[in-house]
Amino acid sequence: MTDTNKVKKLAADKIALLGLFVAALLTARLVVALKSALVLSEPIPLSRTGLSLSVPTGNGWQSQEQWRRQDNNFTLRSDFVPGSGKPTAWVVCRYLLAAETATPQMRLEQKALRNGGVIVQMDQMQTDTLIVDWAHVAGEEIPITIYMGTAELPDNRQLDVEVYEITGDAELAEQAFRAVVESLSFKDNRLLTAVSNGAGLDRELL
Repeated sequence: MTDTNKVKKLAADKIALLGLFVAALLTARLVVALKSALVLSEPIPLSRTGLSLSVPTGNGWQSQEQWRRQDNNFTLRSDFVPGSGKPTAWVVCRYLLAAETATPQMRLEQKALRNGGVIVQMDQMQTDTLIVDWAHVAGEEIPITIYMGTAELPDNRQLDVEVYEITGDAELAEQAFRAVVESLSFKDNRLLTAVSNGAGLDRELL
């Protein structure tokens, strides 16, 4: 074999090897993308309220998939645990039996302050029946991203949706937040008018 042929063969081998490397890289990225794709649960209703929503599940997300009573509210949570360690992101939805007196904007500002963050964006999202005021909060001293939203409901109720991410993946936090809010479904349930206080609603829901 001549030197020219050897050079051509080496060049062809290098090109083929590079092609295999690129193909493997694209395959790996596709697998990662598929594994990290956000999948939502089926709508999870809160009994006798007319409210239901979905939360992330699978692909590292671990969801309770049921509302739980906590003090004077009900919560629904889903944690993102990519490995065997602690959660790096989590979604918390709260249904408050007694709405806070502050305006939605004030509530968002107060929560941002309590979490040691600063609001970098504030806006509204419209679902079929609800208006959700929301804010994007960035940590001032710690690498935390928070997306938080709040909606006022009939009968002096309140719904809060919060997403926390602690590794700097703001895109994941935003994606999860928007997906949960867009999944919101609310039908004004007149059964609530027959309940005179939070304790009564507790009995209805339990």
